[in-house]
Amino acid sequence: MLLAGLVTLAHRILLLLSGFLPTALLLPWLLTWALLAGVLSLLTRILVLLLRHRGELPCWTSEGS
Repeated sequence: MLLAGLVTLAHRILLLLSGFLPTALLLPWLLTWALLAGVLSLLTRILVLLLRHRGELPCWTSEGS
């Protein structure tokens, strides 16, 4: 009985650890993509602000027609 309980406990621990490995491998990849998306979003905002400031986006400026 004791041996069966230890084997079951070891099996559950191994199953738990097997889920951590793919997560640990995917986490840096996901963080890299999130960082890249944030940088691209920031660059897009800067570009839109510059174009609005120069008046090249008349439909987005606050001036009335």
